[in-house]
Formats: sequence, C-alpha cells, structure tokens
Amino acid sequence: MSERYEHPHAGFSLTVTTPFALVEEGAERAVLALEAAGSPTLIVTVEALPADMRSGELADAGLEALARELTGFHVLDYAPAALACGPGVRTLSHHIAEGRAMVLEQWRMAAGGRGLTLSGSCPTLDYPALGEVLDAAAASLGL
Repeated sequence: MSERYEHPHAGFSLTVTTPFALVEEGAERAVLALEAAGSPTLIVTVEALPADMRSGELADAGLEALARELTGFHVLDYAPAALACGPGVRTLSHHIAEGRAMVLEQWRMAAGGRGLTLSGSCPTLDYPALGEVLDAAAASLGL
C-alpha cells in the first residue's frame, strides 16, 4: 500500500509505501511517523538558500551541524542521489539518542534558492527492514 503526502503550503510531496501518521505540519515542514517497528520517522523541510547554493554545499552544512548536535555522530556514506525533483545528495549516518543506536538517512537538494531535506531516522537494528521504504520515499520526493 502506498500513500501520497502533499504539503499544503511548502509545495513538496512524497509517496510512503507503509502506513504513516502525520505528527506535525508547519509552514515549511512535515513530520510523518511510520507505523513500523522502532517508531521510525520521516521529516521533510524546505528552506530558503542563496540562489547559487548547490546540493553538496547544503549537505555539508547539514552534516557539520549534526556533528555538533548529536552524540557519537559518524557519517557512513555520502553519494549523489536522484530525486523526483532533481539531482541531490544522500547521506547515511549513525548516532546515539537516549542510549539507543540510531541511523539517520538524509536526502538533500538545492535549486533556485530553495533547499529540500528528507530525513529518515530509526533504530540501527530496524534499518535493514526500513531502508527500502526510505529509499522509495526519497525517489518520489517532489518540489
């Protein structure tokens, strides 16, 4: 079962292949809780950027901020990614939250003065079962 989510104001959309609940919907952000083991979440944010900023620069800035904020933060993978809205960057990282090992997979795209970030987070041991769900959501991400 797939369900399409479209943000009413920020103009982004994505398809989620597992049931989810909308937890928060702000002017340029949405938080979706997936109905799966480990309570994984998807967070999509849109932000204003300098018009000439590239996806890699957006990813680098985001990773630097995460390294300052998250305990035991390590980047495991950094690669180009194809999103429905255009080329971007995918990162996979690991950190500790409330004593639990967590995986954070993110896709970022910068174009025309806007930045789009999709973040999927779940306990590390649940990632093998959720990786395909996160990848499908990222591939469908439109702006």
